[in-house]
Amino acid sequence: MPDTSYQVVPREDGSFAVEIIRVGSLPQTAVGFPTEAAARGWIAQDQRLYAGVDPFRSAAERRWRGV
Repeated sequence: MPDTSYQVVPREDGSFAVEIIRVGSLPQTAVGFPTEAAARGWIAQDQRLYAGVDPFRSAAERRWRGV
């Protein structure tokens, strides 16, 4: 997904957060992951969901982007 970048960030309390930057959207942060593996698992799920059915993206756009 070239229009989205993710970064796992350790927090002071020992948990992890994920910074999400999507082209055309405001940056977001997902917090509360107990481990880095949990944060990376969430990223994988977000990528699958974002690549799936999206009523605001056309089928042609999904084919063009390869999803």
